[in-house]
Amino acid sequence: MAAVDWSTLPLDLLGDIAMRLETIEDFIYFSAVCQSWNRVSYLIKHQWRPIPIPWLLLSENTSNNPHCVRKIFNPSNNKCYKLNLPETFGTRCWGSDYGWVAMVDRDLNVRLFNPITKAEIRFPSVETIPDRPPYDKEIDEREENYINWILGMFLIRLIVVKVSETEFVIVILYGDLYKLAFAKHGDQSWTSVFVRQERGVRMCDVVAMDGYVFALYNDATLVYWNIEDFQGHELVKPMDYLLSEFKMFKQFITGIGALYLVQSGCDLLMVLRFREEVSNSGGNDNDVDIAYETYAFSVYRLDPKDRRWEEIEDHPTLFVG
Repeated sequence: MAAVDWSTLPLDLLGDIAMRLETIEDFIYFSAVCQSWNRVSYLIKHQWRPIPIPWLLLSENTSNNPHCVRKIFNPSNNKCYKLNLPETFGTRCWGSDYGWVAMVDRDLNVRLFNPITKAEIRFPSVETIPDRPPYDKEIDEREENYINWILGMFLIRLIVVKVSETEFVIVILYGDLYKLAFAKHGDQSWTSVFVRQERGVRMCDVVAMDGYVFALYNDATLVYWNIEDFQGHELVKPMDYLLSEFKMFKQFITGIGALYLVQSGCDLLMVLRFREEVSNSGGNDNDVDIAYETYAFSVYRLDPKDRRWEEIEDHPTLFVG
């Protein structure tokens, strides 16, 4: 039986094979086989998309790391890549779906940073966020304490929203009342987003998908905005409400439980994390530490047609803290 010359396969067949590749590594290996395979990869590279498996930027080692090396883990091939990333040291980072890392440094500058290309996009300073408590020397003995509070407590989450092929918006969830603000590159300050102001009710999570920005409150109420609304400088109000059908949400209102929004393919999921208080006296009745222990999860899928949450069973969900 004669050996098969893989380089003579029809271009349309090679293109169909290449479009089924799942990772960037496989696509690169495909293009390196021979000239005909390389030509096919060049012709389809603008149409091909990898399966969106997020890479993880791992925690930094600052004690003995003179070259500021950080590791990026690729779950698809179980490999870690070492990169020299001094730009990320001393910052607080949030990931995104677009290859950018949202960062806030100790000078309270906000930027998007690409750890591969080292490109960056600058945004307004945290100091221009509405209702940000100013630094007070009488309250904070050292400015370092104030900066630690801003990075560790005041800023809850940064969400990267893609509004066009070349333009991004950052939405910030912040403060004790869990408020929202947004800004784009070139803005001088952050613009407020309307949030509910009710006793015990606060925003829990925000995601962007399918041209909308969705936000979840701790009573399981969902609100959403059109992404285009986040390009101006006016107070943005939600387009509509999806009111919660749940009756037993006491532990989420009090903060014992936790709620998350998760995009899974084309589905928008709400994940309920059930926790209970546990105490550890350490043998000393006068020194009791209170902590929360997770004991269960429930997952709900949004039914956009009937505008309600429906519980789903045995849904694989991965959380990385």
